[in-house]
Amino acid sequence: MSKNKNNNKKSISLSDIVSRNIKNRRFKDYFTNGITSIFSFLCVLILALVIGYVLVEGSPYLTTNFITTNYAQSSVTLKTENDFVLGENRDYSDLMRYEDTVYSDKWGIGIKSKKDNDQNDIYYISEISVNSPFNNEMIRADDRTIFQVTPDFYINYLTVRTEEGTYVTVFGNDDGGAEAIISTLDQGIAIQDSDFKTLGGGIRSSLITTVILILFTIVFSLPLGVGGAIYLAYYAKNNRLTRILRSLVDMSSGIPSIIFGLVGAAIFIPIMSSMTGAVGGNVITGSLTLTLILLPTIVKTVEESIKAINPSLIQGSLALGASNFQTIFKIIIPNSLDGILNAAILSIGRAIGESAALVFAMGTLITATPSLTSSNTSLAVHIWYILSGEHPAYGQACAISIMILCVVLVLSIISKVIPILLNRRKKKGAKQNVKPIQK
Repeated sequence: MSKNKNNNKKSISLSDIVSRNIKNRRFKDYFTNGITSIFSFLCVLILALVIGYVLVEGSPYLTTNFITTNYAQSSVTLKTENDFVLGENRDYSDLMRYEDTVYSDKWGIGIKSKKDNDQNDIYYISEISVNSPFNNEMIRADDRTIFQVTPDFYINYLTVRTEEGTYVTVFGNDDGGAEAIISTLDQGIAIQDSDFKTLGGGIRSSLITTVILILFTIVFSLPLGVGGAIYLAYYAKNNRLTRILRSLVDMSSGIPSIIFGLVGAAIFIPIMSSMTGAVGGNVITGSLTLTLILLPTIVKTVEESIKAINPSLIQGSLALGASNFQTIFKIIIPNSLDGILNAAILSIGRAIGESAALVFAMGTLITATPSLTSSNTSLAVHIWYILSGEHPAYGQACAISIMILCVVLVLSIISKVIPILLNRRKKKGAKQNVKPIQK
């Protein structure tokens, strides 16, 4: 009887231990899953808040004027000749008379309002009659040349001379709007002084510079990266030197980009200065610096794509008498095209958001006309520039960020779609090449 009792105690204790272990494992699983869910939720929440802030703050500024205008303002001073007197018999019947435009029947112009980059109302001459003095009798005061007013210029102020010999001035930001400007104009018989300005604050030059920068970066980095990947995957032997090269490639991908910017400023800028006479950083030096940053990503991506090729294809090509050069261009590159395209897309996404390196290698000067041998800014550097002053333009910075995020999103979608399309094409080609066996 005592032995049976002891056996029962042992069996009960073992079952208790097993049940406790099961409970502990369940608790650990629940705890681990709970922590993972919490951190995942926090990451998604932070990302949603950042994107939401950028969209809310930047959307009002993301207008056509913001994209198509330059950052710097242009100013033109216009006036009529000293002996000019506005006549009474002028035919302005060619004016279209739009409802949203205020017209001056005395001067033959129409004034319309629009929003500037800060969402303030500005007024510009939207329509000019053929017989209007603004069209052919207004001269620019600095060099006395005839200047035709265009919608790119808005009215900063106008000063007219009345019949009594007095002067009346109206400003473009007057509370009366277009009606106040027209009313002041109709009081005068000559334009004594005026100032027309362009909007300014736009990103046109930075946008063009970014496109040029990306094109040159791809031209420089993609051939070098693909060549390096082919060497490591096809030619390089598995020895100590190859392992060191791969380690260096992995290490260089973790170097901060600002270090590459210092290298670009110390090496590429003097070389370009001696070759072209350029002073300081420019688009070429920026592209060469980005090439150093992107090479590790391109090499690793393309190398993995080459390793995924069926070795029998390469061996079959060589067995049929093809040279290594022919095998590379007929077998390796076509079959690793998805990796090469992905590397190019990832490079574009990285290049469009890079700023730290380009501050040193390309400069921070926002110019009106982008040039290959002068300092310019990319979109990312433009954000840094407008936020580094005494009055940071957060709205405009968010608008540029929206553009960058949209480009990165599109590139990410393309990088996912390209492999699918290429695989479908390969399968379709394989089916077409398979011929039925004739009995």
